Amino acid sequence: MEFETKNVDKFTLELKFTSTAKEYQAAVDKAYEATKGKYSVQGFRPGKAPKKVIMQNYGDGVFFQDAFTELADQAYNQFMNDNPNVRTFGEPKLELVSFVDDILVGKIVLKVLPEVELGAYKGLKVKAILNEYQPEMLEQQLREAQAHHTHSHPADGKVSELGDIVVIDFVGSIDGVEFDGGKATDYELELGSHSFIDTFEDQLVGHKAGEHVTVKVTFPEDYGAKTLAGKEAVFECDVKSVNTKHIPEINDELAKHVAGVDTLDEWKKEIEAQLRHEIDRRNQSAKEDAILAQVVDNSKVELPEEVIEEQLDIVMRDLSQRLAYQGMRIEDYANYVGTTVDALRAERRDDAERIAKTKQVLEALVRAEDLTVSDAELDAKVEEIAKMSNKTLQEYKKSMDSRQLNYIYSDILMGKLMNMLVSNNTVEPSKDGEASPKSTTKKTATKSTATKAKAEAKSTAKAPAKKTTTKSTSEAKATTKKTCAKKSTTSKTAK
Repeated sequence: MEFETKNVDKFTLELKFTSTAKEYQAAVDKAYEATKGKYSVQGFRPGKAPKKVIMQNYGDGVFFQDAFTELADQAYNQFMNDNPNVRTFGEPKLELVSFVDDILVGKIVLKVLPEVELGAYKGLKVKAILNEYQPEMLEQQLREAQAHHTHSHPADGKVSELGDIVVIDFVGSIDGVEFDGGKATDYELELGSHSFIDTFEDQLVGHKAGEHVTVKVTFPEDYGAKTLAGKEAVFECDVKSVNTKHIPEINDELAKHVAGVDTLDEWKKEIEAQLRHEIDRRNQSAKEDAILAQVVDNSKVELPEEVIEEQLDIVMRDLSQRLAYQGMRIEDYANYVGTTVDALRAERRDDAERIAKTKQVLEALVRAEDLTVSDAELDAKVEEIAKMSNKTLQEYKKSMDSRQLNYIYSDILMGKLMNMLVSNNTVEPSKDGEASPKSTTKKTATKSTATKAKAEAKSTAKAPAKKTTTKSTSEAKATTKKTCAKKSTTSKTAK
């Protein structure tokens, strides 16, 4: 098979392929073997009719479509194997150029990404917000455990005071009209916790169960729901009970109840070890994100609009899912904060572009460092996971699908890449709000996009390792066949 390539523009490549008559006939034979069972010919059982007989009954071009698809598959896969640095996106488009004397000429139009021009990614000095263990962290954990195991009980006839928990039904309104989210039943509110706005809690002090209280408040000017910001509201509240709290002491008894250890000292040691481990994990991630952000800033990445929009779709889908977990539709959320879904999408475009660029840089770094994962490394990680399920390596692998294997593979690969970056660059602690040199994005956005990019890179990589991320053979076939199907009328009448 012969090939010709033409760069239409920096994002489009035309691959023209010419197959010989012999290659075409081989493709027809393959198409016959694969599809002969679907043709009904009188006098023959399904799948037993000779190729020639089927062609006599259904026309000479009966196998053309499948043969064309097969040749396109071969051309695509051969080209991609011979050109591992070509990275495609979107669906390729297949066109029939000519078909004369069994010599077929086809054209595959590929959407391609320009090669990333990596800047400096070793010997950098960047800054990141790094945490250190402080004794107050341990005390905070103990107080949180104490609060979690604090319970309350109704106190008959008690007048509410700060520190009590009142159980209330309430309905909020502005200018006599109830508003969304301003109504609740059996709501437990700790007076003095500042859970509610303005003086809401203060106005419930000094009341008993069974009393009705009218609470008047003003929403802050910067309140999240734009429709409520700065507005005066009235809440009609029914006090159903006044509860007093029982706060357990932080002692050996609580340690035994919460952590299952004999003494408070043992519990403190466990908490400190967990805190230090979590700090180390977060600091490692912060270092990786800071270095990666700088490497992206140092690199030149050209992305077509389609890739950015595709990434923006992922960002919006993630937002919708997170809102759904909270029982809210994205449309309702947009309305609640006084905006539209389209405006939310526009606000996130820069982040989406940053994530897309970071993913491209990650792939380029893997290629530049020639990082791979050996079968032994993959098996060792799978075996580690298998042991947690009390299974052998072989037993666990039988239960795995390709998606799970790919994720484990890419997790190892990403770990190697991040270790390489951290070991070859210097990260200095910075004060909150201090950006790394040359950073072109806000600190919080940079960290968020770098983290998201790493996570998405893990979910999209394929095993076994290749120097580039391209469509697998099976994906290429599926895509090519889909585009061929769109050309079916042309193909069948071409001969």
